[in-house]
Amino acid sequence: MLNLLRTSIVVRSSAIVLGITLFIGGIFAAFTYYWEANTEQELVKNRMHTLLSTVESTVSIACYLFDANLAKEVAQGLLKNEDVASVKIYSEQQTLTELHKNKRVQDHGLLRLGDKSKLFIQRPIYSPFNPKEAVCQIELLPDLAFIRGQINNKASVTTYLLLLQALIMAGAVVFVVMFLITRPIKTISDRLHHLPPDANASLPLPAGNERDEIGQLVRDVNTLFSKLFNLLEDERELRIQHQIGEKKFQAIFENSETGIFLLKSNGEVISSNPAYSRLFAIRLDAEPTQIKHSLLNNLSDYALRLQGMLENATYAEQIASEDFLIEVGAPKQKKWINLVLSAVENGVLQGLVNDITERKQIEESVTQLAVTDHLTGIANRLGFEKAMARIHFEMHGGLLGSFYLLMIDLDGFKEVNDQFGHDVGDKVLCHFSQLLSKIVRKSDFIARVGGDEFIVILKDIDQLDKLKSIADKIVSSAAQSMSFENADTIHIGASVGITLCSTPDFDHNELMSQADEAMYQAKKSGKNQYRIYAA
Repeated sequence: MLNLLRTSIVVRSSAIVLGITLFIGGIFAAFTYYWEANTEQELVKNRMHTLLSTVESTVSIACYLFDANLAKEVAQGLLKNEDVASVKIYSEQQTLTELHKNKRVQDHGLLRLGDKSKLFIQRPIYSPFNPKEAVCQIELLPDLAFIRGQINNKASVTTYLLLLQALIMAGAVVFVVMFLITRPIKTISDRLHHLPPDANASLPLPAGNERDEIGQLVRDVNTLFSKLFNLLEDERELRIQHQIGEKKFQAIFENSETGIFLLKSNGEVISSNPAYSRLFAIRLDAEPTQIKHSLLNNLSDYALRLQGMLENATYAEQIASEDFLIEVGAPKQKKWINLVLSAVENGVLQGLVNDITERKQIEESVTQLAVTDHLTGIANRLGFEKAMARIHFEMHGGLLGSFYLLMIDLDGFKEVNDQFGHDVGDKVLCHFSQLLSKIVRKSDFIARVGGDEFIVILKDIDQLDKLKSIADKIVSSAAQSMSFENADTIHIGASVGITLCSTPDFDHNELMSQADEAMYQAKKSGKNQYRIYAA
């Protein structure tokens, strides 16, 4: 039964309706019972007063004459009434009569008439000749057992009728609820339970409920079921497409030449494809911890740059891209890589890494060609300007204190070109470039900025004698004769102008003007010598 109450809405709703009906019907029945009891008591009391009124004149004569027999006859007449238990007629001098229907009336029963004083009747009897003269008293005691029985009978009938009415109403309500509400709902539930997952499946409308709320509920359920089935079909189709796409991406992931990997915001690698392992020279049998820390270990020299990329990708949600020069493998091999990081979700980043060594080498070659003199192999004017920019940065960073700029012009070079031709002139320029490379240090800089004009930058020379020694070697080496195949001995010279720069806020054009002015002084003084610019 308890299981039915938990699982059956019919049984549960019926039990609730019956329980409420019996509870409320019981309250009203009890109220009606006690109301009938009080009403019956009032009726009994009125009847006794009526009895006394009918015999009052006879009792008055009996008392006036002190006629005990007459008083007894009156009392016997009163006792013939079922609701009178005893009669007593008495005066101050004597008791004329006292009769009882029973010796003792016991008050037991369903209804308690506790307030007996309300039913006990005592009335004075006056003289038949003097209405103001009391001659005796008459007392009537009701038959409580009889009255209680009468009251119980009437009240019980009324109570039973009320309970029967409540039960009938409850049954009607249960019937209505069961056949108009719960039974259609249960029918819908049973059909829904066995409804096949088909696009054309639907619940039939219960007979008689086509236009009410239950019919609307069935139509809504059918609509919802249709939409749900369509959604499930769409989801199944999407899942199939996702699986197909996943297989395609898995093939791309496994066979791509680009290293693809996932990593945490702290740089730890979560997963990677084979290309990633090949790029960082990670063995197939490497420990998981080696793969986990591979990115951090290989870019340990660029920790700050890598940390900046991780923060930009994680918090600023920016795509971070940087180029790094690393050394991997055994023996160590230098390799340029391009690293791209972007946010995925929940602190997880996606990384792409490509080997750009070949591209970097091409870029460096192109850059080198752009700043190199194609004839002599030393720097050209663009290379000189880049070198001055680099020196400017080094001096501002405190990496360089001062430098000397030497401007060199070859004396007699025009005559060599005119006499022996441009091919020999080119050989002279290359020969002189080689001489300069042997004289200066590797940390110094050489450039050809014009036809026969050269610039030398000497860094961190604190002693003037050392500067003069280098300048003397340049002048003396240039003055040495030289000869080439099918040519006579060639003689040239070199005029050198020197200026000093010891401040980071320099203008390289001004420095060149100073060196050019010093070189002009050297030429004016007889050529093949050097001069130091003096402001």
